[in-house]
Amino acid sequence: MINVHLWPYGLRHDANVRNATATIKHKKSPLELWSQVQVAPKIRHFHTFGCPTYVLDNKLQAQQGVQKWKSQARLGVYLGASPTHARSVSLVLNPRTAHVSPQFHVKHDDFFETVTGKATDFDQPEPEWKYPSGLYQRTTKKPKENTRSEGGSLFRPIRAPNWQESRPSEVRNIHTPEIPQVAANQQPTELPEPVPPPVPTQEGATESAQASTPTEHRTRSGRVVKPTQRYQEGLEQRRQGLVAWEILMDQEGESPPTTAEQFEIQRAMEDPVAFAATADPDTMYLHEAMCEPDREQFMLAMQKEIHDHESRKHWEVVPKSQVPKGTKIIDMVWSMKRKRRIDTREIYKWKARLNVHGGQQEYGLNYWETYSPVVGWTTLRFFFILALLRGWHCRQLDFVLAFPQAPTEVCLYMNFPKGYQFPPEISKETHVLKLLRNIYGTKQGPRVWNKYLDQGLRGVGFTPSRIDPCLYYKGDVIFLVYIDDCVLMSPSNDHINQVIKDLQNAKETFTVEDLGLVTDFLGVKVEFTKDGTIKLSQPQLIASVLKDLHLQGNTKERRTPALQSVLLHKDPEGDPFNKEFHYRSVIGKLNFLEKSTRPDISYAVHQCARFSSQPKQSHGLAVKRIGKYLKGTADQGIIFKPDPSKSFHCWVDADFAGNWYPDHAATDPMTSKSRSGWVITYTNCPIAWASKMQTLTALSTTEAEYLALSTALRELIPLMELTKEVRELGIHLTQAQPKVHCKVFEDNSGALEMARLPKIWPRTKHINNQYHHFRDHVQRGDIEIQAIATEDQITDMLTKALPEDLYTKFRTALQMW
Repeated sequence: MINVHLWPYGLRHDANVRNATATIKHKKSPLELWSQVQVAPKIRHFHTFGCPTYVLDNKLQAQQGVQKWKSQARLGVYLGASPTHARSVSLVLNPRTAHVSPQFHVKHDDFFETVTGKATDFDQPEPEWKYPSGLYQRTTKKPKENTRSEGGSLFRPIRAPNWQESRPSEVRNIHTPEIPQVAANQQPTELPEPVPPPVPTQEGATESAQASTPTEHRTRSGRVVKPTQRYQEGLEQRRQGLVAWEILMDQEGESPPTTAEQFEIQRAMEDPVAFAATADPDTMYLHEAMCEPDREQFMLAMQKEIHDHESRKHWEVVPKSQVPKGTKIIDMVWSMKRKRRIDTREIYKWKARLNVHGGQQEYGLNYWETYSPVVGWTTLRFFFILALLRGWHCRQLDFVLAFPQAPTEVCLYMNFPKGYQFPPEISKETHVLKLLRNIYGTKQGPRVWNKYLDQGLRGVGFTPSRIDPCLYYKGDVIFLVYIDDCVLMSPSNDHINQVIKDLQNAKETFTVEDLGLVTDFLGVKVEFTKDGTIKLSQPQLIASVLKDLHLQGNTKERRTPALQSVLLHKDPEGDPFNKEFHYRSVIGKLNFLEKSTRPDISYAVHQCARFSSQPKQSHGLAVKRIGKYLKGTADQGIIFKPDPSKSFHCWVDADFAGNWYPDHAATDPMTSKSRSGWVITYTNCPIAWASKMQTLTALSTTEAEYLALSTALRELIPLMELTKEVRELGIHLTQAQPKVHCKVFEDNSGALEMARLPKIWPRTKHINNQYHHFRDHVQRGDIEIQAIATEDQITDMLTKALPEDLYTKFRTALQMW
């Protein structure tokens, strides 16, 4: 793509670099010598000529919003610094339009880390900039796949263009789709909302209409209908699959995930519920539900949903003339779902949810803040253990149509949804819906509901926790909230019943459904057994994973989830993944499973998740091995059998540079990273665990172990504070000593010394103070660091693959099976 036609930019860039670089003879740059002014060059403003450059979307630059799933940047090619702007402004070539423009909001890939060349999932798109620039012309016959000319390109150059000539015949709009004509006596079909002609972007020209105007389509009234710029760009990107390594490279190669991508995947995995929100066959759009055999049940659910909204006065019908001028009218969309019982998988409810099209909202106009907290699984497990120890009653509540119970934060006007029955005097051309309540789908919907619920709970006497914002206390009643799913715990059933009545009669009236004993919460099966234990499992999720992996037949089961003899790496020379299953979807489900009830697969799942952006066949086989292991343990999970004589214990381990792979060490920085693994138990029951790569590169085994220790205690210390808070409220916990005390088990002597003694050795003084945050707790005696033999370190299975006997020993100690 970078060829002789861009040579003038290369010469100018080279001259700029030479003029700003100090010479050995004069110790000053030519620019300083000529101007007699000290002009210190800023290295951060210099970038590699021709490197990929990512330019912020024009709408975002103008502080306007874009669709959630729309790319926020576009790809360009760096052609040096702008000669007419500040030194931080870059000249960027747009590969689509052949325009070179000054850009400030950019990110440069100076080391070409996003460029390796081989298109494993898409065919390489043609660099479209070569055609409107006049430097290349299209061949009459498309070359065969994987063929190249002698120069390695699919295009043949033509003579240098005469810039004085006009070449409209060679500059075609290749991005605009054809719009079907409508007969004069035919009603026009619904088309994208017309917009004015595209205005010049910050590049100084339009991106979509640099060429001749496409064939116009007019409605019966004579109005010209044109597809929107966003619609054109979306079609083009779907057709071409525009990514950096496909546009910039002509030779074959591959694009493994970068270090930043792998850490981003690791951060996403910390929220298992969100990470698991992948393709669910029971969740669908309206048009998909209408093609299902149970469409009648969905239609009845739609009628019920509209009736519930109207009967509760969640909106009112108003004429369009009452809508303030300039106010955007937002669409409404349907979301359909079959709800199944967690143990039998029997469908017990068809649900139709009417949602606002949140993607059409604009920040600062009809929404602002969107963050809403939810209770964590660590807190839930902690209180399940307390309920088991103290013999508390556990009840599950569900707020019926939770979000609309709160008033709307801002005035919104909606188009009528499909399936709405209009009275004779109303039509969708003359009327709209004005929202009065907080309908599902708005960007701020969860936050508005959470604030409304918090206000209502405070109004009936609940006090929020200082540690977890979704934990509330009222006397001996514990209230845990995950959006609209709640768990109530108390020694007295009467107290729980009184809380439900208080909520129904509160100033902020709530419609609450009592679901009885907790049996299914957030997709986890909860079993209270007769022998005084609680079992948490997800057999239905495992069944879904096995179905995705096609392991439902007589597949041979495995006794461990990962091979000890195989170390997963990028495998750049390996065979491409054959796509026999959806890799990302399965990883999302496995992560939800691991974070909720199966710490025994933490290491194996996280290793496979690192390569989600471009998996190889070796990675696919590793995922299938996890499936084969789960096939033999589908009904297992975590069993809580608390020991009242014990308090908090924390087991920490690290695998120093365990991913070291000498063949790829020079190009893959992740091979130098160490892995942390830790488990926190309360009364000998696991309540939190993790297996993750360390973000810093440890220089020794001691440092790797110490970083793991510090990371684990960041999770442990808030739990100890939560325990103190519960005791302050008069709730008795265990029979152990009143003082909250924790024993941390570590198998590295160097890390033990660093944690216990406030002295710094020359080889460890570089460790940042953020990793010494727990020393005050150690000195006060709240945390006790103890040594443990490596063969008794249960978190060893969270940092590496183990032989079957050792793996089974640690799994039994942790999960009781």
